[in-house]
Amino acid sequence: MIAAQVVGGIAFLCGVLAFLQKDDLKFRYGMVTFCFIMAVHFFMMDAIVAAIGVTINGVRTFVSIKTQSRWVMWVFISLLIAMTVPQLSAPIEALTIIGSAAGTWALFSLNGIKMRSVILFNSLCWFIHNICLGSIGGSLVEGTFIITNLITLYRMKLHSPIQ
Repeated sequence: MIAAQVVGGIAFLCGVLAFLQKDDLKFRYGMVTFCFIMAVHFFMMDAIVAAIGVTINGVRTFVSIKTQSRWVMWVFISLLIAMTVPQLSAPIEALTIIGSAAGTWALFSLNGIKMRSVILFNSLCWFIHNICLGSIGGSLVEGTFIITNLITLYRMKLHSPIQ
């Protein structure tokens, strides 16, 4: 359990660095790193739905750097559902699927403030899940993501042209 929390701590640092990025490309690369480290954390916590979901999220985030294809987006949403729903053992695990599907849509369909806002919803879903799971590292990561993302959204809004 301690080793899992150490891995969660490393993911925490990578994730915070990602969310501090105002540049979407740097944000996405940071999120890829975070996702794969977090997948190891969830496997160590025996949270299989979360581990599968966050692994798919890492691949999805990387692919979203290369393409914004709606077809690819639907492939990832379908893959997420097909690989996680059969593994559900508790209703709370569905939050990871809902949040991840919304995050997938955001990464392939939105950018800037709109993308970050949907990613905020994704973080809220994962935060609630991680608290219920008892994942200290995961809860701290998502709680920090929420705060960091809100700060970055504020900074982006502050420096965006008036519309």
